[in-house]
Amino acid sequence: MRSLLLNLLLSVIWLLLQTQPSLAGFATGFALGFALLALFRPVLDSRDYVRRMLAGAAFAGVFLREFVRACVQLMRLILLTPVNRLRPDFIIYDVTGLSRVEILLLSHCVSLTPGTNTVDISQDFTRVYLHVLDCPDPAAVRSSIDRTIRRGILAFTR
Repeated sequence: MRSLLLNLLLSVIWLLLQTQPSLAGFATGFALGFALLALFRPVLDSRDYVRRMLAGAAFAGVFLREFVRACVQLMRLILLTPVNRLRPDFIIYDVTGLSRVEILLLSHCVSLTPGTNTVDISQDFTRVYLHVLDCPDPAAVRSSIDRTIRRGILAFTR
């Protein structure tokens, strides 16, 4: 938290040094502040902050890749697959061991991915019920969520 505040302080200082303050100037200051924190992480004790920020950026890239991949797959399904060959299904995804915030992030990321939707979360927060538009293999869907979304979320939340 201290590193984030220091990064924000550096970006505000950079913004105040500009002749014309703007959002782009703030973003530049934030990037420069992050670079300084990354450069001096042993001295400023910002290792965890730098790791989490880089993991968050990597997760954003992975999620964007999965989003585009799902959009292309959904277009192919809608345009080229006859309706009677679609296999929609409800599956249960185990979220044991995740915090409530991590479950929330995971369920929203799954819902934002076209072709899948979060239907419900169990009362004890151990299962998420998903609807998948075309689900020939539920284990493959679970494995894909584990490899992409869950791994990315855990990289920057823990």
